[in-house]
Amino acid sequence: MLDDASLLQRHCLLNPAAGIGEVRDKVSHYLWPHRMNLPRADALHSALYGVFFGSSALFDLHYGAEVEIDAGDIASYYLIRITLQGTGTVTLGAQSAAMRRGSLTISSPSERSLIRIGKECRNLILRVERDALERQLQRLLERPLKQPLLFDIQVAAGHPGMAAVRETLEYICRLHQGPMVEDLAPTLGSGLSDYLLSVLLTQLPHNYSEALREDRRQPMPFHVRKARDYIESHLDEPIALATLAELSGVSIRTLQNGFAHFLRQTPTDYMRSRRLARVHEALQQARAQDSVTDILLRHGVSSFGHFATHYRRQYGCLPSETLRGGR
Repeated sequence: MLDDASLLQRHCLLNPAAGIGEVRDKVSHYLWPHRMNLPRADALHSALYGVFFGSSALFDLHYGAEVEIDAGDIASYYLIRITLQGTGTVTLGAQSAAMRRGSLTISSPSERSLIRIGKECRNLILRVERDALERQLQRLLERPLKQPLLFDIQVAAGHPGMAAVRETLEYICRLHQGPMVEDLAPTLGSGLSDYLLSVLLTQLPHNYSEALREDRRQPMPFHVRKARDYIESHLDEPIALATLAELSGVSIRTLQNGFAHFLRQTPTDYMRSRRLARVHEALQQARAQDSVTDILLRHGVSSFGHFATHYRRQYGCLPSETLRGGR
């Protein structure tokens, strides 16, 4: 199915006669801004098809010439590629991986991404929003992330998760080949995307894979779950550690040990991370009249400078930058 030449041809995004400038601009618009070079000065015979659903998008891209792409740090997205034909290489920082028919390679937000594509190379590229994937991972782990999510740059051909990902992408392609998909899009999109995010997180190797496996083996004890749930429902209020322990029916030390073992954080760090995540989401979804101060006060933050320091440490930017980006 994925080798079918007409995977997404009902959804053309590029004029077949487009020159290098238009090709670069279209691919930059739909995937990620980048610099593009044709080392042999060959004529392009490019094709780009794509569909959009929830926080994800799926593209079928063929340049029809040798192309070098410097995408920098693809900071807002994960790009998962299945190579349908031809060859190429993808480099992420000091790591490199070969693209060849049937291979699966991944660019994670972290370091400079360089891609060299052969004339016959054609890729099915899944673009997933970073924030959506990290939120889904936090839901699966039931705790905030302490470090960025990084997938292995290449998944081995025999890896058991390959089949699940291919089957999911085949299903998405089949859905979008039907004439009724536009009518289904508003209700289908977010649910389909959430399912896809769970498939990626549970089936492909990354730096949280072992934590996900551990969490499925070892249920969270009642006192940790109760304290965590109380924090989640009172994020806009100050919560004393002694109060949290009393509500959970254990000593402060027992509660701290439980959080350290099952959530990999102290209760205080967990509260801070969840408040940061709540404010981060509010900044991204802010109304035109909202200011950073309005949003912070609405979420119970009074020490703006202290909060901004922790926010920058977790998200790599200031709250004001997130607010501008959301708008």
